[in-house]
Amino acid sequence: MSAEEKQHDRMASRLAIIISRLLMGERLSVTRLSQEFRISERTLRRDFRERLSCLELTYQQGCWSLAHQHECLRTNRHILHFARVTRTEQLFPAMDNRLISVLTDSSVEPPFIVWQSPPERKPGPFGSFWRITQAILERTLLDLTAEGQQYRWFAPYRLIYFENGWYLVGEYARQLQVFLLESITDVCLTPRQFLRRRQIDALTADPHFIRSLPHFQYLRKVLTDTETQG
Repeated sequence: MSAEEKQHDRMASRLAIIISRLLMGERLSVTRLSQEFRISERTLRRDFRERLSCLELTYQQGCWSLAHQHECLRTNRHILHFARVTRTEQLFPAMDNRLISVLTDSSVEPPFIVWQSPPERKPGPFGSFWRITQAILERTLLDLTAEGQQYRWFAPYRLIYFENGWYLVGEYARQLQVFLLESITDVCLTPRQFLRRRQIDALTADPHFIRSLPHFQYLRKVLTDTETQG
């Protein structure tokens, strides 16, 4: 292989690595890439401005990245966040890039099966589940009917899935409240917003609290009856 061919081969390899990392959502610094590939920053600037001109790139604060219209691409960072939210990361020795590569490779037979019991009644694609989700994201108060009773100005904090059921955790009349999602028959968004309390936010992530969700209404009734009798 001639010197010119070797140079072209190195350039092709370098560009392939850069494109791969851009598609993974990375922001690439010319200075760091210069040290990594042991080439001049001038050569790298030419890579981005000329050789990669077919890509829609943006340059901010000394770093190159894909433009905004490519934000729909999902990276390993997004997958790791999803694993943390759904608590699937605790099922594996380590949720790293190697494992993600195995889990997302559709060309091979999956080496794992993760079985979770589905909810007794799966939420539909429309209706209360997504209205509640919207209210949680926008911190909007709800008017809802649960277990045959109306709750006006209900502040929703989290939807939590535990032991075959979805639970809505929120605040009503300055008190913590929990409803089984299937017991909610009517949900309306209101124009009013609310401020989340840190204590309730922390409580919804507490494993002890989550394990108590199926018994919340019973415990509340017992405590209320005890206070009344006292």
